[in-house]
Amino acid sequence: MIKVFIPQDKTQGKTNVRGLWLNDKGQLFYDYLRIISTYNINTYILEDLKVKYNQEAFFYVRNNCGYIYNGLDKQIEVLPKVIRLEISKDRANLKGLIKRLLRDYKGLTIYTEPKGYVLEVYYK
Repeated sequence: MIKVFIPQDKTQGKTNVRGLWLNDKGQLFYDYLRIISTYNINTYILEDLKVKYNQEAFFYVRNNCGYIYNGLDKQIEVLPKVIRLEISKDRANLKGLIKRLLRDYKGLTIYTEPKGYVLEVYYK
């Protein structure tokens, strides 16, 4: 199963999944994300999603490997390694951990769950 992360319009409310990333200038960006599951993905499907959701890029996961599709130049960046951390809600320094992961890897996904948080980082 392939998970495609779709940025959700902030006027539609929050979701339990957030994507955070730093651009080349070190500026922090985030989106609340909706996950679409599919069995097939290719550049035609990604181009349709680009138009439908008015996004320049998409992140998706297939077989525990992350992919970033840049719709501007139609390039796919492969991120074959993953770090997955499960953090309890009482963790005192969650913000510090997130800042360190962003500094080291430039992006991460946070899932809010009843018992805490799951942080995923895909990287080369």
